[in-house]
Parts: sequence; C-alpha cells; structure tokens
Amino acid sequence: MPGSTFTHLQQSPGKFYQETTQPKMKFGTPQENSDGSFKKRDIIKPVYYIKVLQRGLNDQLKNLEIPDCMYGGITERNNVVNALEHISGRFFFTVDLKGFFNNITNSQVHQTLISRGFTWNEARAITNLTTYKGSLPQGAPTSTTLANLVFSSTAEFLETFCKERNITFTVFVDDLTFSSIECFKKHTNQILETLKQNGFFVNHRKIHYRKHSCEVTGIIIRKGKLFLPKEIISHRNKPGVDKYIESVLKQYNAYKAIANYK
Repeated sequence: MPGSTFTHLQQSPGKFYQETTQPKMKFGTPQENSDGSFKKRDIIKPVYYIKVLQRGLNDQLKNLEIPDCMYGGITERNNVVNALEHISGRFFFTVDLKGFFNNITNSQVHQTLISRGFTWNEARAITNLTTYKGSLPQGAPTSTTLANLVFSSTAEFLETFCKERNITFTVFVDDLTFSSIECFKKHTNQILETLKQNGFFVNHRKIHYRKHSCEVTGIIIRKGKLFLPKEIISHRNKPGVDKYIESVLKQYNAYKAIANYK
C-alpha cells in the first residue's frame, strides 16, 4: 500500500468506507418485523481500492489454521455442513453472539495476529487496513476471517470442554450450536460464562435450549433427519432458491450415503 494512502487511512478512515443500511435477508427475501417493517442491517463497505487490498490479504489470512468446529466463511464448509454435524442430536443449545463484528476491537485483532506469528509492525499494518473506528466493519472482505481468528482460542476451549462431555459443538460466524444425545442443560451456564470471560457478548433473546427439534443455521434438524424451513419452501421458484434447495439435498444425500456405508 502506498505510504500516503496508508497514512490517510489511519488519519481519515471515513474517506475509505461508506456506511449504509440495507434489509436483512433470509432465503433471498427481506426479513420482516412483527409490525410488517423490514429488519435492517448496518453495512460498512470499503471503497474499491481498499476492498481489492483486503481481498488479497484475506486469501493469505485464510491459510492460517483454525479449529475444526468453525464453519462460517471457510472454503468447502457452509451452513448445511454445519447443521449436519448435529443431525444425531436430541438436545440442542443455540447461542447468538451480539454485535459480533462491532464488538471485536482493533486491539483484539492486533494481539491475535501477533499470536499467529506476525511481527508487531505487521500486525499493526494489517489491523489498520482491516478495522474501522476501532472494530471490524461488517462489509469488509477480511472481517469474517479475522473474526474467526479472534474467536479461535475461545472455540478451542469450548471444543475441548464439549468433547469431554459428549457434546457436539460448532460455530458459524456468530451462531454457536451445541447438541448431544443426552441432556446437558447443567453445562449451559458455564458455556455462557466462558463467552463472557473471553470478551464476547451474548444476545439473550436468541439463547435457546431445545429437545428433539432445532433450527441450525437455517436447516431444521429433527429425529435424525434434515428438513428445510417452511419459509424457504414457500419461496420456491425465486432466483437462487431452487438452486439452494438442490444444494442442500445433494449434501444431505451425500451425508446419508456416508452414514450408511459406516
């Protein structure tokens, strides 16, 4: 990055980002509130030149190792594969991390990069290029990858904690899912406390402990089978929806074939 641009990015980051608001989307359609209004999401988009730099950097950052339990924003992993990890569960615990990107600070990004082998100056340069107003901007190509890296140590701890208790645990960006064939409700407070102690904020309206059936990253898991939500079935024939359904069923059938083979 030219020195003048780097200096300006530090001094006047607002010139390199555009703050916009757009509807929250699910299955290709805007999500509605109970009063009929559309749910909104704040997006902070980098200008083209910065986006190009971030995309190149993101390709490099994706080579860094992360725990097997992480599925969001990772090549060859997606929401369906994430859900399939829980297909054998009978008890489910789902947690949503509140303001995930905005609550990850530039200090956390900097320290995480140093812990991954970058020098202090390298970590500082990457942090300045990828954070905005002290946090990760939702809308930058690098934000999901950096968020995964920051959350990795917490994910590793929870993964070990869960394995010792026969609980399956996965993370899809800011959605955490825990499942088991046995009731594990007594462990949920410790899980929430771990998140709090590591500096992450939980959306208390989106904490659920369920039995027999659960929606996991947009896929319904019930009695060892996968189902699509009624919302997506009702949107058949809309652009992209049929292709998505075909992809889900293809992955599910592949999973069943492997399970039957075992």
